[in-house]
Amino acid sequence: MARTTATTTFKTALFTTCALALTACGDDPQPGTLAVSVWGEDFIEEGIPADELIDGWAIGFDAFVVSIGNTVGRAGEDGTDVGDPTFRLVDLAQPTAGAGHALVELADAPPGYYDHFGYELRAAPNPIAVNVDATTAAAMTAGGYSVWVRGQATKGSETRTFDWGFTTKLTFLHCDLGGDVDGNTLAARATIHADHLFYDDAVSDEPNVAFQLIADADGADGTIADGAITFAELAAVDLRGQARYQVGSLRDPAGAAIVNLAQYIVHQVTTVGHINGEGHCEDVVAQP
Repeated sequence: MARTTATTTFKTALFTTCALALTACGDDPQPGTLAVSVWGEDFIEEGIPADELIDGWAIGFDAFVVSIGNTVGRAGEDGTDVGDPTFRLVDLAQPTAGAGHALVELADAPPGYYDHFGYELRAAPNPIAVNVDATTAAAMTAGGYSVWVRGQATKGSETRTFDWGFTTKLTFLHCDLGGDVDGNTLAARATIHADHLFYDDAVSDEPNVAFQLIADADGADGTIADGAITFAELAAVDLRGQARYQVGSLRDPAGAAIVNLAQYIVHQVTTVGHINGEGHCEDVVAQP
């Protein structure tokens, strides 16, 4: 009987040890996937309604094309990067019912909390056209555009159109995804905030969305007012006498003092990049 008891005790201990070992292995963090997408929110897909602006204008977008790429994520300061250098052309004005536009799935993402994610908006050779036609893709490349915005604003019987291509090279860094990878798929949605282009203050924590000053730029450069607001007309609007549109000590991407409306809007492009909706990217690098 003693021999049987000893044998049973040994087998029980061995089973317990093995079970604990298996449990420990099961608790080890596992790699997963970063599902990268881009979205322009309802403001780009459906437009910015008049009740969002302080001056009664409503803004709609015919196209809001971005050249986005070099997406990279990292769990912690000393983590291992997982990314994709490919650039893609995406028209954010095309409706997705809130789903956004899928870009790439980054497999084998090391486990951990992903507080470092980044992406770039800049022109690139031979980008993949996700949902734009060949003509638009060629125009993006030829113009060197990182962002190309076309649309109109309306107020009663008044209409203004805009067709603005931005060549600023933008890198959004240290975007906190707000989640862990441990055998799962974690969303990394670059979110573009179009309303920032129309903020009436570059340094206020609570700017208004406005369009009247832009509308009034029609013909400001001495050309015939035709309802189409150009960069030349915006550049002719001096901000230094404006009560709103404050810029503090901010500079444009070229390093020049911001004194006109064209420079102001170019600066505002540097603020459009967010992550997973309202999440912020702590560092932004802007190059002309």
